[in-house]
Amino acid sequence: MARRQPPGRGLMAEGKGSRRGNGEGSIYRYRNGWAGQISMPDGTRPTFYGKTKDDVRGKIIAALRAVQDGVPLVTTRMTVAEYLDQWVTIVLPSRVVAGTLAESTAESYADQVRLHITPILGRHELRKLSTAHVRHWMTRKLTEPSSAGLAQCAAWEAEAARKAAERAKEKKTRPARRATAQKKAPAPSERKPVKPLSARSVRYLLVILTAALNDAVREELLTRNVAALVQPPRKADAPIRALTEEEARRVVAVALVDRMSALWLVLLALGLRKGEALALRWDALDLDAGTVAVVRKQRRRKAGIDPETGRQRWELVEEEALKTKGSKAVLALPDMVVTMLREHRWRQDDAKADLSAKADQAEKDLAALAAQNLPEGVSGTPADLKVIRWEDPGLVFTTALGRKVDPRNVNRWWDAVCERAEVRHTRVHDLRHTAATMLFRAGVDLNEIRALLRHTRLGTTADIYVDVLADVRRGTARSMDDILTRLRNPTTATESEADEGAA
Repeated sequence: MARRQPPGRGLMAEGKGSRRGNGEGSIYRYRNGWAGQISMPDGTRPTFYGKTKDDVRGKIIAALRAVQDGVPLVTTRMTVAEYLDQWVTIVLPSRVVAGTLAESTAESYADQVRLHITPILGRHELRKLSTAHVRHWMTRKLTEPSSAGLAQCAAWEAEAARKAAERAKEKKTRPARRATAQKKAPAPSERKPVKPLSARSVRYLLVILTAALNDAVREELLTRNVAALVQPPRKADAPIRALTEEEARRVVAVALVDRMSALWLVLLALGLRKGEALALRWDALDLDAGTVAVVRKQRRRKAGIDPETGRQRWELVEEEALKTKGSKAVLALPDMVVTMLREHRWRQDDAKADLSAKADQAEKDLAALAAQNLPEGVSGTPADLKVIRWEDPGLVFTTALGRKVDPRNVNRWWDAVCERAEVRHTRVHDLRHTAATMLFRAGVDLNEIRALLRHTRLGTTADIYVDVLADVRRGTARSMDDILTRLRNPTTATESEADEGAA
């Protein structure tokens, strides 16, 4: 009786004694048909099935061609995690290069897939993913604390425990101090509890999953997109968090004496986004004509992992691709903003001159040290010292050394302004909403406000500020009521006009 060969061992595709090249795959009998495997560049070995040997061989050839073309490869047992990994590492970068997807959007998609989609849906086979799986995933995201958030909190607690242990160890090694000289350490602030994701965040995750599966359908890897068949959570309209007129008055009083006073006034008067304001350059400003050209933005971009600390590194970059096509525009500057920008430029020129003088003196000192021929390894040699000069002379808003301003530092500075002004905590972006709200209440035409905010459609402006529009409409109704009252009672209107004339 012939000994049956295990299906995992495989049969030679050509003949006895022939050898396959590396990566060519193997074809063998499996149950009532045939099966084949190939070695992928990432070390995996996907399996293909067919009724005949030629069917399997054709699938293997197509798979190898897909790998060469950079197309995501889907096999019978490929999981959602494996497909999304290929989508993030192959499809999205190719669209960034082609200019059809912003780099920041691709980074955001990759982060959301890694943190919120793959941990729950990743274990399912791609072709067996159902609407029930997607609905269950959405329910968990809406009701359970995020696993990524819990992991981050655990990491923070471990880091805090490590620092506390180091401080305790240093305290034991330090010489004893008098009790009067010891300062009581402030109590650590309690971290906010990890909550489930909001409906808006889950809607965003569903958009990402739908886009990924749409690509699989376009490549004929799936027959339908189950994510598109699932109804997203109800969209909750978040109220506009604009400053009231009294709060704006307090903030302006504090902001005008702040070091970044020009930045706060530009954000409030023009309604610029934070990245657009930080990317402003002096060549885009015409202070004599009172105009500014908004043509670029600044953002933080991932710059790899620090080999020493293992943490994510970031860098500040400027991009000309703004949020929408209509975001690029030339805006008129109020006279008060022009005056503030002139004063800001004078202060910046003085800081440049002062730093340049210090740098020149430092170079002279370095030359004097070099003339002494100090041996290598001695502290204070020219190789150990660095001359600091103004880094970017074209930027309007910079640090004290002329470098790009980190957006996170802007958030911290704004928090300090709100604290000194004794107003509730608001975001920097809320200055944009405050500008639009104050213009609405002042009676400025909605289309003019749309042009200032550079929204593509007038409906976008109306949708965002629907609550403010309701207040404006109520004021309009009251004005019309006064008009109708005068029309109905002409005697009262005549007496009122006579009184005004006598006055």
